[in-house]
Amino acid sequence: MPHTTHGFRLKPIRHDGIQHLHERRGFVHVPLDPHDQRGGRIDVFYRLLPRHGVPVDQDDSPIVVVINGGPGIPASFYRPLDFDYERNEVKGGGLDRFKYLLKTHRVLLMDQRGTDGHSAPIDMDDEGLDPNAVARLFSADAHARDTLAVIEHVVPRETPFYVIAQSYGGLPGMHYLALPEVRRPRGIVFSSSALPFEDPVESMRHRRREQLRLNLHLKEVYPEIEVKLAKTRAHLVSLGLDPALIHGLYVHLGKDVAGVWEPAFVRRLDVLCGQGRDEIVQAMESAGETPSLLNYILSAANFTEGHTDRTLAALGSAEIALEPWMIDEHVLLMRTGQDGSWRQGLVRRMDDAPPPFVHTPSLARLREAIAQNQVLFTAADNDAFVPRNAYEKAVAQFTVEGHTELRFLPGGHHAIFLEAGYEAFIDWSSKLK
Repeated sequence: MPHTTHGFRLKPIRHDGIQHLHERRGFVHVPLDPHDQRGGRIDVFYRLLPRHGVPVDQDDSPIVVVINGGPGIPASFYRPLDFDYERNEVKGGGLDRFKYLLKTHRVLLMDQRGTDGHSAPIDMDDEGLDPNAVARLFSADAHARDTLAVIEHVVPRETPFYVIAQSYGGLPGMHYLALPEVRRPRGIVFSSSALPFEDPVESMRHRRREQLRLNLHLKEVYPEIEVKLAKTRAHLVSLGLDPALIHGLYVHLGKDVAGVWEPAFVRRLDVLCGQGRDEIVQAMESAGETPSLLNYILSAANFTEGHTDRTLAALGSAEIALEPWMIDEHVLLMRTGQDGSWRQGLVRRMDDAPPPFVHTPSLARLREAIAQNQVLFTAADNDAFVPRNAYEKAVAQFTVEGHTELRFLPGGHHAIFLEAGYEAFIDWSSKLK
């Protein structure tokens, strides 16, 4: 699919790991342009995970459809393709996001189209890449329609299913609810999610203030954190790596695994200091700790109308200063595409003229859709991405009496997948008719 026609090239789909002993994996053929059924088509990759201890072909448990975060992140970020089913753990350690959900439910995942997974991966090394074309065809609206296509293909009509729209997934989740031909879930959860109609500058301010607070809190708990961070930066330099890579660790601020988050953050520094160059680069890329050009394009199209991550970062850094020792997301964002290649010019042009914004259905239409569903919003403590107080205000405009509920969870950005989040989901869903 040459860029002379569409503005981008698609890489061949990898078929390694499609056949699986424990999961049902496959593809759904969907239109490249959701609004042009006569145009080209692409394949969207899905995975159906069985309940613990139950063979996938014998499992009739209710299904939870997870619309994952990003944008531009494949579902393998949430559960690796090589998950160890014999030991029931992520190989090499790490968070198993479905440890609790799979006690009682199956989980249906799909790679977002365009990501470096199995769903029409875009060649992000193509110098002819047109960000406007990518923004139009790989955005929240397309992800919502892909979600519907996968549900229609995988979930039988008589099988109850729920949706968890987490982080960026909130935007395709809202688009999904407003689709005229939608398969209605028994209930949908918007967890620490992006929501329509948020002011990008104000959202940036909330996010930066929370990251400042989390840095200061980390120093209270570990007074020697400055020394540890300096040691980690020096290790990166010794390997010929940019010490600014350390700022990718902002994704771990506040991320709770077992009741507290600070020890895991410090352990991540210790691990980095013991790794070699290739090991660090691979680990940071797989953990979402390095800038992604696809994420940059789709963030501008879905989140930050009139802005890019870099223009917002420049504004935020001038307004709210972080101390030099701190983990600073904005330092990382300012380095997006700054590799001396053609990407620098592409990013500069996007900064001057961001890709067209993908508008969500109107608030009236969304409230009408919510009134036909049961919706749980969950906000989390110590959320470095979506601060609790800001999320509470954003949710207010979508509140429909008798159809919406807001709950607060411990555990940071992925709290819905921790034990307390699972218990909240079970308690809420058990009351639905």
